Amino acid sequence: MLSDIPDAVAVLRAAVERVATIDPASLADPSLLAGLEELYDVETMVRAAQTRWLNVVDARDVTVHYTGRASRSWLVEERNLGCRDAAARLRLARTLHGFPAVEAAFTEARVTADQAASIVAGLLDVPTELRTLVEQRLVTHAEELPPIGLTREIDRLLVELDVESGKDRAEAARQRRLARRGVDLDMTFEGTGSLAGTLSPDVHDALKLALDAIDPTGVRGDEDDRTPRQRRHDALGALARYYLQSAETMPAVNGERPRVVLTINAADLLGGRATWGRLDSGLPISFESSQRLACDAQVSPAVLDERGDVLRLGRTTRLWSAAQRRAAWIRDEGRCVFPKCRRPPVDLHHIVWWSEGGATDLENAAWLCAFHHWLVHEAGWTLRRDEDGGYVFTPPHRAHASKDPPPRRPRVA
Repeated sequence: MLSDIPDAVAVLRAAVERVATIDPASLADPSLLAGLEELYDVETMVRAAQTRWLNVVDARDVTVHYTGRASRSWLVEERNLGCRDAAARLRLARTLHGFPAVEAAFTEARVTADQAASIVAGLLDVPTELRTLVEQRLVTHAEELPPIGLTREIDRLLVELDVESGKDRAEAARQRRLARRGVDLDMTFEGTGSLAGTLSPDVHDALKLALDAIDPTGVRGDEDDRTPRQRRHDALGALARYYLQSAETMPAVNGERPRVVLTINAADLLGGRATWGRLDSGLPISFESSQRLACDAQVSPAVLDERGDVLRLGRTTRLWSAAQRRAAWIRDEGRCVFPKCRRPPVDLHHIVWWSEGGATDLENAAWLCAFHHWLVHEAGWTLRRDEDGGYVFTPPHRAHASKDPPPRRPRVA
């Protein structure tokens, strides 16, 4: 972290630390409520400042130069925000400056961050010549409407202004709803997954029919104590596994069809000794779950040399073999090796570049996401292995034209 924090931000932190020393139980009810309302307003004002600062940081690629991460990845991997939250904050930062009335209301805590995001998202659907008028009307109504209410208010205003009527109105509303479709699949901090989204009517009905067919809600055995939510979860897993097992044509990933990969000690598995397995995502699973997955698994042996490397190919070829790719994938736990990166790995990189004499050997391989592969090839960063086999990334000497360039500190995976 850089040390030259602006004075105003340092003063703000000190003020917040003083507030943290107050025991709310010691306050009279009127002071307690008034103070709480003020804290919520201050929180909104800080979010507005964060949004403006994030817009400039994103425009200048500051996080890329200093941390080796794009803006959204920095929010997720350095600030530990959820993926959806990070994406929403970045989207608002990139669009808010185009709507000055919303930005002013946000800065003054007259609208919350969620309200500002809803207004801006809705205004993008409004004809350009009407945006200023609709923007002012929405800001005026924000005090009495929640975020979803503001979205509906936009639909009402478009009808009132004769922008949409009759069939046109219905079709425009349908198109807006369709544009909001999407599914987010994230990994949570507890090591489980999180699924959320908005489905179009046809996809909703198709998915509901499939889940009900796999595990009908009204049909339960005497020993089935699962809740309806748990039953839908298990049915969704069965649906995904069925597709992976039965689809005749699927896009290949690195020359192989997609599959669920389990890593576990073979002797433990065959000997019935309780131990933990690991999925490609790095998540641990119980011994019982490992046995269940292994029951219908393909066993792919790999021939290792005395160093534990798979098929050292040296300078005989530039292309990695399937065995090398699989071994590197397991070693790197199916992740980009940049510290705390959560992007999917897509390229097996020669640490010492092939063009500079690097060998196609496992110890010279590292899985990287597309962004960090670009970082080490075109953005001046370097990657090397340390004595313990870890990965060390080092930024360029000068990240950008500045009197005080960031220190050249390695980032160790």
